[in-house]
Amino acid sequence: MLPVERHRFITEILTQRGRILVQEVAQLCRISLETARRDLALLEKRGVLLRSHGGAVFTEHSAGEKTYVPSQIEQGESFRDRSNQSPDSKTRIAKRALQLINPGDCLLLDSSSTSWYLARQLPDIQLVVLTNSVQIIQTLSVKANVRTIGLGGEYSAKYEDFVGVLAEQMLKEFVINKLFFSCHGISHEGGIRESNEHHARLKQQMLLSSEHKILLADSSKFGRRSFARICHYREIDTLITDHLEDEEFRQELAWSNVNVIEVSPSPLQKKTKNSRNGPLAAAHN
Repeated sequence: MLPVERHRFITEILTQRGRILVQEVAQLCRISLETARRDLALLEKRGVLLRSHGGAVFTEHSAGEKTYVPSQIEQGESFRDRSNQSPDSKTRIAKRALQLINPGDCLLLDSSSTSWYLARQLPDIQLVVLTNSVQIIQTLSVKANVRTIGLGGEYSAKYEDFVGVLAEQMLKEFVINKLFFSCHGISHEGGIRESNEHHARLKQQMLLSSEHKILLADSSKFGRRSFARICHYREIDTLITDHLEDEEFRQELAWSNVNVIEVSPSPLQKKTKNSRNGPLAAAHN
C-alpha cells in the first residue's frame, strides 16, 4: 500500500470510528510499528488527528485540507425505491443467474436490488456468500447451509449497506469464485458506471477480488448517464439482462469476450400474461 493510500485509509477509519491504535494501523496496512507511528505523526502535522498514547484520535482538518463528507454516499436512489423497480425483469435475471451457481461456491453479492432478488432465490445449499448489503444478510440468515460474511464499513441508511475503505480492505483478504453485481448505467463510451464514487470504488475492489464477474442489469440501465466509472465492460465475463436492443453494442460486447444472456419472456409467456389481463381474466375475478 502506497503512503498516500495508507493516509487516506487511516483518515477514513478515523472519520468513522473517531480513534485508531498504532498496532491497528500496522496490522491493517501491513507495515512496521515505526512506519505506522511516522504516518500518524505526519497526519498530525496536517491537522487530521491528535496523537495519544498508543494511537490517535480524530480532529477537524486544517484549512485547505480535503474533508471526508459521509453525505456524499447518499447520491442516487434508495434501496427501497430501486427494489420496487422492474421486479419482473429482475426476477427473471436472478433465476437465470442461479444456473451459474454450484454447491461449494464462494459468492460475492453487491448491495444492488437485483443481487437481493438473487439472494432471495438462492437454494439452501453449501455456499459462502460475502456481501455489503444488510438486506441480503437478513435474507440469507434463514438459510442454514449458506455461510454469510458481512463486509463492514460506513453504514448508509438510504442504501441499507456498508461502503468505505474498511469494506474495500476486507475484500483483499479473500479469493472469490463468482461476483454478481449491478450498476446504475451502461454506455458505449463510459462503460459500467455507478451513481456515486464510493459504491464505484467498492465495486472496483470486488472485481479485483473475484475470478468470474457477472453483471446483472435490466434494459433500463443501457444508455443511462451515471456519475462514477466502475470499469470497462471488457472487464466482466457475463452480462445477464432481460433485453438488449442495440445490435452495435451487442457486437462490441462480443468483441470484448462478454457472454450476453437475455431472459426476456418468450412470445408464449407474453401471450399468456396478456390473456390473464383480458376480459376472460376479469370475468373470473
